[in-house]
Amino acid sequence: MINLYWPVYKNLEKEVIDLSNQIHFDDKQLSIYSVKISELLIRCSVEIEAISKDLFIKLGGIEPSDRDLYFDTDCLQLLEDSWLLSKKKLIVSASNFYFQNDENNILAPLLKANKRGSSSCDWKKAYQAVKHNRTLNLHKGNIKNLLRALGALFILNLYFKDEILSFEKDSKAVNFPINMGSDIFAIKLHKWFSYDGDHNYGKKEDFDECIYLTKYTEDSLQKNRQAVQEMSNKQRELFLKHPKFLEYVKTNDINDYKGQNLMWDVLGQEDYINIIRIAGQKQIEAFKTTEFEAIINKNSV
Repeated sequence: MINLYWPVYKNLEKEVIDLSNQIHFDDKQLSIYSVKISELLIRCSVEIEAISKDLFIKLGGIEPSDRDLYFDTDCLQLLEDSWLLSKKKLIVSASNFYFQNDENNILAPLLKANKRGSSSCDWKKAYQAVKHNRTLNLHKGNIKNLLRALGALFILNLYFKDEILSFEKDSKAVNFPINMGSDIFAIKLHKWFSYDGDHNYGKKEDFDECIYLTKYTEDSLQKNRQAVQEMSNKQRELFLKHPKFLEYVKTNDINDYKGQNLMWDVLGQEDYINIIRIAGQKQIEAFKTTEFEAIINKNSV
């Protein structure tokens, strides 16, 4: 799909940066408003409407037959159900933005964006107010609402682009472009740290807040799964051929075993560890050649 949204986003971002060179962006200035800021807020929000509808279609959403498609309760709701966008967070990282409070430095701009009316997020309520009665609601076209609308548009652009980035295992993603092309925001990255025995992805507490995550490539994941299965088969083969096991089954029925680890109990620590070491060579070799990638967090690893 041709991406018409990113160049528009970058142009909006440039205009906000230009604005920050004229107005000091800090915690005390968030309520500053103007016709220009209102205009930028409206343009951001119009882009959000358009890109959310394209993402809705991209996700397989079905347009209602009896009414118009709503960008919030239809489109953003589907994106929320699929990707938990309300929990995704951005860090304000522009060098000439001087916010000190965490609530202004760490944003969740799509929180409640799928709602309507009084339960919706502030930037969306401000957009509707300024759009329908700019004279009465000009004060709502302020820096605070603008930055949150711009952040929401940035997140939606990242999901629309859906880029996959490859990197070396030993680099631990140190060269990951945490700003993802933005001159204002940085994202949270969830770095891979483990798979369990069934190769389920290990999630840290902040997983849902992260917009990107690192993981094995699909090819490497399959190779590691195969290596684990081969290791298990080799362990079983070595155990069943071991003299201690052959001696054990002469006088015992393994179906009567009630312990936790038959191989450990029969072989003892030294022989048990030796079998694990021999059988584990395949898995060690597979991990040495494992390739990693960073993908957008769609809550589906």
